[in-house]
Amino acid sequence: MLHWNQRAVPLVVSVLVGLGLVTVVSVASGKDDPAKVPTEKKDHNFPPTAWDYAQLVEPILGVPPKVDLGEAIEMPTFIDGEQVHGLFEDCDNPSRLGRKNCMSGSVVQRYEGQTADGTPLPDVVWVAFGRNASGFNIGILGSVQMIGYHTVTGATAFFESSDRIEPWAYLDEETQRLKGKMPWIDDPEEFNQAYKTPRTVQCVSCHQNDPFIHNSFIDAARMPETGRPVVPVVRTRDMEFETELPYYVIGGEDWDMRTIYIEGNRCVGCHRIGMGTLNLFMQAGWNPHEEMPPGRPGKYQHDFEELMDCWTNSPEKTPDCHWIIPPGASTPGQIVGEDYPFKANFNTPRLASEMVNEDLQVAGKLRDLESELEKTEQALRDGSISSEEAAEQKKALEYWISVLRDVQSSKDSKESFSSDSKTSHLDKATQGADRKGHTFGKGSQ
Repeated sequence: MLHWNQRAVPLVVSVLVGLGLVTVVSVASGKDDPAKVPTEKKDHNFPPTAWDYAQLVEPILGVPPKVDLGEAIEMPTFIDGEQVHGLFEDCDNPSRLGRKNCMSGSVVQRYEGQTADGTPLPDVVWVAFGRNASGFNIGILGSVQMIGYHTVTGATAFFESSDRIEPWAYLDEETQRLKGKMPWIDDPEEFNQAYKTPRTVQCVSCHQNDPFIHNSFIDAARMPETGRPVVPVVRTRDMEFETELPYYVIGGEDWDMRTIYIEGNRCVGCHRIGMGTLNLFMQAGWNPHEEMPPGRPGKYQHDFEELMDCWTNSPEKTPDCHWIIPPGASTPGQIVGEDYPFKANFNTPRLASEMVNEDLQVAGKLRDLESELEKTEQALRDGSISSEEAAEQKKALEYWISVLRDVQSSKDSKESFSSDSKTSHLDKATQGADRKGHTFGKGSQ
């Protein structure tokens, strides 16, 4: 349990009030601190370690790739058509992953599947994504994700790294892009240090229509041989959802695989649409009518409005609109109803919007706190504050930065939103902090 330096408390109160921060506390459970609110977790069907998961998926997808970030292709960031390096408030192709990010240096690579002995698996593709987050989070370089996908059966595997990839990865000083070599399965202990399974995080809350997300940020990375996007473009539908391309997650058999479907709607004529992902991008500034359909933007506006009406009102209350699930390992594509057993809140419009809004709020407050920390460090270098004052301020700021990161980490599961509860993560945190005697964002008490 953290023991506060009493002189630091007024400082952090004033800083957080000034930043307009709604009070948050760590949601990790802790019996010694009543302000810590335990987050309920739902177990999934994943093995305990990434190495065990690699063994589980090997008969279907082969082995995961050896990821060399230096050999991957950078996702270039452009301003007025010119490639730039660094962190920017705006750019031509923001990532829109939770907010309008413009940070260069992320990389992506595509690999053909293969067995452990090197035999090619032409129906399998792996994609590794190195996300540069160094401009947003002090002390965090970024992360590495791997997705394996069988293009015929739809079998998919998701691997996620920890936020501490510094033992293996680094930023190139000149280009500010990620480089380094990640551990492989030939060293199980180190592989498990670098990677983890999805656990309670339903990756399909974003990767809804197929394993791969596309936007102008991701598709800026191009294969040098063909000029095509590095991340594969999957046409998932041949106009009939019963026979469309399968998609299922190995270990995620109880994940919510639903998307909405309207017969004859042209927006879902070539692919499924994950409305939660669409909502995420739109709240980060994306206008679908400016880009879709390709070559004829805005032509399907009526069809799009039909989908939005169905999403907002729910398929259960919208005539001719249905929840469907794609073909899986042993199930056909089909319409599902109220009795679908794997409902998740990212497929509930109101809760999905709340989750996106809270993600944006927490991310914004985290950036504000990190900016204050940088100012403190600069003031110490300038000699405008003493080392003792700087130490107290840094201790307080670093504590609240860690708290917000805990909130972000816990929110990744998306499962801690209860459809029966009106209380959000930040509301729960506020209640916990009030019990502890600190109230920020509403004036100190």
